[in-house]
Amino acid sequence: MFPSSVFTTLVATFATLFNPFNEIKNLPGLKYELNFKQYSGFLQVSERHFLHYWFVESQNNSESDPLIFWFNGGPGCSSLDGILNEMGPFLVNKDGKTLRPNPHSWNTFASVVYVESPAGVGFSYSSDGNTTANDEMTALENYEAIRKFFVLYPSFRNHSVFIMGESYGGIYVPTLAARIIDGQKEFHINLNGIAIGNGYVNEKMNIETSIRFAYDHGYIDETNWKNLKKKCCHGCIEDCDLTQLTGRCGSMIENIIKTIWYGGINPYDIYRDCDGSFDNTKMESLRVGILPKKFLQLKIKLRDQENRVAVPCLDDTNIRNYLNSDGVRGALNIYENLPPWNICSESITESYQKQYTDMTPIVRKIINADVRVLLYYGDTDMACNFMMGQQFADRLGYPLLQPKTTWKFNKQIAGFKTIYDGVTFLTIRGAGHMAPQWRAPQTTYAIKKFVKNLSI
Repeated sequence: MFPSSVFTTLVATFATLFNPFNEIKNLPGLKYELNFKQYSGFLQVSERHFLHYWFVESQNNSESDPLIFWFNGGPGCSSLDGILNEMGPFLVNKDGKTLRPNPHSWNTFASVVYVESPAGVGFSYSSDGNTTANDEMTALENYEAIRKFFVLYPSFRNHSVFIMGESYGGIYVPTLAARIIDGQKEFHINLNGIAIGNGYVNEKMNIETSIRFAYDHGYIDETNWKNLKKKCCHGCIEDCDLTQLTGRCGSMIENIIKTIWYGGINPYDIYRDCDGSFDNTKMESLRVGILPKKFLQLKIKLRDQENRVAVPCLDDTNIRNYLNSDGVRGALNIYENLPPWNICSESITESYQKQYTDMTPIVRKIINADVRVLLYYGDTDMACNFMMGQQFADRLGYPLLQPKTTWKFNKQIAGFKTIYDGVTFLTIRGAGHMAPQWRAPQTTYAIKKFVKNLSI
């Protein structure tokens, strides 16, 4: 049961008076001293919507280092996955009780705010239980969250600001950045750049490149590929709109998508084992943002033994156990009557209304406002594959400054980079969907270079 608006207001007021900056005093599971401050609380972004945030100051120089706002994707998945599984200052151990330091944390060079968005995701909530959301509402409320953050932490107002995210963050991040640009005269924010990891940036392109990615990695046999090419695409798949095929041809595409998502191979990293609660004998339908409407019924919904929504092939038991322990919830200033934390929200995922299928005009708007753009993709991800990002970056139409070339980390090739005027496209070799988690040293190096405006 969600708290009433009156109760919520009273609790929030008391919490603010008692702990005005929502500082985290003692975090369970830490066995070492921290050299930075951290905060957790709620930002009221509308009459009834409250977004939870976890803010970690920079370990380097919090008075001058850049400020990053981070958003995980979904839609409907929690940004606390970012802080506790990916690029945060500590990571949850397998026991779900203790934390270990992350030497590749992004707060070694920047302060980072992790925002759970929209309301209904993670600890974020609606006081009346209505968590209906769409792209425009999410952008508006994320913008309001940033404004409220600066009211609460005014000393960070003039810091260099970067908006970052991954997956469906390919929608969240540009739409939020566009809101910031539109509101600069009313509420100035020192926006310097955006970075999107394995971003969902174009619906049609995502499906088409996923099919090609599947073929190039041995998922589709030669007979079916030839039939698809000859009988459905007039001999040329490159110019064929695979999302509009019907009948037998449409069924072929559906079967390939089924193989991609629940064929037993990890769709987020095709070379990584399928962990967690994956069971293709217990599949149900689930609406998900990275598939067009005609394919939504094909996406899987997985539940573990305790009837909680699980992400295919990824085991989030440790982080879920940690965040649902009483001590942790108390330390994070989470209200007692909020529901258990889950890595993704079934209600949001099923009800979320997509409004954008192509981020091209919005990303162009951002670049034309002299805001730098980084698109980075782990190259073993099939959910939002690098070919989509590569084609998207090229079709933005900006002058090519540096053709594709390698970039290195510790004298080893870490991936490839292509630089256009205003946007950099980067692949991270051997990384899947969560590049900051699975290729942490390389990704952290690239992000640090980007925020410092140095060549990668």
